[in-house]
Amino acid sequence: MTTARDDDDAVLGLSTRDIVQRFRDAVSEADRLLRGEQYQQAMALYFDASQSADELFGRFVNLLMRTAPSDAYRDLLIEILGWRLRYYTTQYDYHLSVAQTLTGLPRDEWLARLETILVLSQTLVEKMIPLVDEARDQGTRERIRTLLSDWVTGVRDLVDKLRTWGMSSAQAAQILEWALDNGLTPEKQ
Repeated sequence: MTTARDDDDAVLGLSTRDIVQRFRDAVSEADRLLRGEQYQQAMALYFDASQSADELFGRFVNLLMRTAPSDAYRDLLIEILGWRLRYYTTQYDYHLSVAQTLTGLPRDEWLARLETILVLSQTLVEKMIPLVDEARDQGTRERIRTLLSDWVTGVRDLVDKLRTWGMSSAQAAQILEWALDNGLTPEKQ
């Protein structure tokens, strides 16, 4: 049985062309399995495809940072990633408020969407952490540090709201724990 870590290590050793092919193959096979109503296998392959896409995103960001013609371009890229994180963070309360108005399966579906957005935001934060120190502009560094702190606060608030409203998300709790373990601290109130 391979672990996610083994899969990550295997992906890191692949060329970009190989990762793109892995992505295409996984999506194609997952689509075929989905049509055949083999949902569990399709989900696993879609997950594999998403891991490949995430690896390509990371490589693309690293390439852009290395080849940017100036520090201003690097800072701009970091700011763009920051705004994407702000977008994800604003989606938490929206999805949670919709889920709160529903019951049964529709509520579970909206909570699943919320958890997906949480995972996407965590992945983005993971990519941004090393970039903060690469920003040459002190203002940019401070804005991103504040953004990361706000993100942790948003995840913490989400976990608290879920608990208060009688809903739960192990994913949200795990992401909050991950953030704290990685030295990200919530903004002081």
